[in-house]
Amino acid sequence: MKTMTQRKSWIALVALLFLFVACQGDSPTAPPTGGGGPGPNPPPQSTVSLALAASNVSPLVDSTVVMTATVTQNGQPVPNGTAVEFSVNGGGLDGTSATSLIKTTTNGVATVSLTSSVAKTVRVRAAINNVAQTVDVTFRDRPVVDPPTGTTPVISSVNPTTGRPSGGQTIRINGDNFDAPVRVLFDIGTGTPVEAFVVNVTKTTIDVISPAVNLGAGQQLPADVIVITKLGSSAEQRVEAAGAFTFRNEQLTPKISTVTPNSGPVTGNTRVSIFGEGFQAPVQVLFGTAEARVITVQYSEIIVETPEGRNTSPNGSDTVTGPVDVTVRNINSQTTATMSAGFHYKNAIVITAAGPTIGPASGGTRVTIEGTGFLAPVAVVIGGVAAQPISVSGTKIIAITSPVQLDGCEDVAELISVTNINNGDTAEGPEFTYDVPTPSIFAISDTNPTAGETITISVAGALPGNVRFKLGDATVFPSSVSFDPVTGVGIYTVAVPTTLEFQTEACSSGGVEGERQVPLKLDVTYTNTTTGCEDTASGAITVSPVDTSCVLPAPPDVVFIAPAAAGGCVTAPSVSAASGTSTATITFRNGGGQTLVVTPGPSSNAQFTLDGAAVSIEPNSAGSFVVTFDPAAVGSTSTTIPFTTNDPDAGEAAFNICVNGTGT
Repeated sequence: MKTMTQRKSWIALVALLFLFVACQGDSPTAPPTGGGGPGPNPPPQSTVSLALAASNVSPLVDSTVVMTATVTQNGQPVPNGTAVEFSVNGGGLDGTSATSLIKTTTNGVATVSLTSSVAKTVRVRAAINNVAQTVDVTFRDRPVVDPPTGTTPVISSVNPTTGRPSGGQTIRINGDNFDAPVRVLFDIGTGTPVEAFVVNVTKTTIDVISPAVNLGAGQQLPADVIVITKLGSSAEQRVEAAGAFTFRNEQLTPKISTVTPNSGPVTGNTRVSIFGEGFQAPVQVLFGTAEARVITVQYSEIIVETPEGRNTSPNGSDTVTGPVDVTVRNINSQTTATMSAGFHYKNAIVITAAGPTIGPASGGTRVTIEGTGFLAPVAVVIGGVAAQPISVSGTKIIAITSPVQLDGCEDVAELISVTNINNGDTAEGPEFTYDVPTPSIFAISDTNPTAGETITISVAGALPGNVRFKLGDATVFPSSVSFDPVTGVGIYTVAVPTTLEFQTEACSSGGVEGERQVPLKLDVTYTNTTTGCEDTASGAITVSPVDTSCVLPAPPDVVFIAPAAAGGCVTAPSVSAASGTSTATITFRNGGGQTLVVTPGPSSNAQFTLDGAAVSIEPNSAGSFVVTFDPAAVGSTSTTIPFTTNDPDAGEAAFNICVNGTGT
């Protein structure tokens, strides 16, 4: 090959010498040998002519233009191998960055190709000795043409998605609207995509041979797959599938960057992700000397379950806590990577912190429990009451507290505990306190009700449960309840009893002494019978009796009715000796259920006489006696007349008849 190149170079050199000699000798372009008249010698004339033409002087960018130089001497093609120098401003000759190339003639013609990836005007110059020609070629941007609906190429998949960096593999690109001619490029991010060799094209598939790439210091290199359809036409279209193919070494070397989580219980079975690169199935993963169970393998991540801690010790029996090395081995290449102290074994299950550690007795508090060794499913007990786990990982549990059954009005504080249901491991942590609010009566709708009316009582710090109230010594139960679990306010409707024992005060009516009820000031006591919590508002209400009238004592069966009495005396009119006799009437009422017989006794003063004997009085009827005063009496005087009845309960009644008179 080297000899052939040298031979072509010598041919070109000989051709140049030949032309040089020809031009200096018998060639028509040689200068004349003698003077031909006055003045200086005319410039030398050459019989060599050069014509330069371009296949397209206004091509699209990335198109190839063929520049043709035609060289003749005396009207005949110059000898084969005659050298022609092509030069341009900016490079692009023969698909390279060269700005100048020498081409030799064949039958008097020399050619060179020209291309440009950007829109610009390129001046092409062809020269042989002192003869030169130039042609301007203007590269134009490709016009933007909206493709017809439904003709846009689409890449749906690439199979396989990985390949060796040396290339040479058959890759199938699946999609639609792959209209030939097509061009397929693999862009690995270097700025210059590498082209694949197209083997076959259909409407929905393209088969190519993958190109070779340089991975550099890495083990893999992702590539965007680019397909150009209808190549070179005004309808040319381009579609790209980012990262659709990866060039990867056939034999990878693993590298570990991170292990997460980096700790777990000595019981093992902690799911761990190992991040890095160069992981190639099948792999073997070791924690210390114990092999982990491999779940998935990807180039940059391996997921495993840790072995038991005791298996990582040299003798395979001692409980191991603390750090162990993590090793990944690619079995096919027998390459390994180790992260020193990459994983720490801890006690089986440990609670290290929890919060918040106080919440309402009604439940609903979101508690975060942190520690190690948590394995779903778990049972969580908070403050002595089963809680509902909503999130479980190896190091954190989130649970919601349940309502607590209270046995009093005191706060309830118990330890938090977590149990791994599958293996029975249990750990206890800090205390959680259920806050039991102290109830407080803060409002009463009417503090001056009348017996029988309803009132509403508002209580802060109330809890769900059975409730009773005491108004003084009277126990009442709510007829309706409104409870807000957020604010803890309960509103209760109760009726004021009509059977309250009211205090009384003395009163009189018609000269008869009696008594009447007076308003009663009462304490109001709230009691939650479920929890035992209570509160008392002292003297909170004053209840008025329904009837405040003066109540006289019930009359006996025999009742003195008329005339009006004062101190038990019947007072007769004042009389004088000359005015004649004066009388007074004594009336009795029978309030019993049988006929009453009233019999008068003798007057203690002869000046007072009683007309008539015994009087029979029917039930609910009245009977009367007339007392006559002697006007001849001197001065004021009085008498006592006894009366008896046939009513054994009435006994003997004595009535004082008091008469004021003036005697003569």
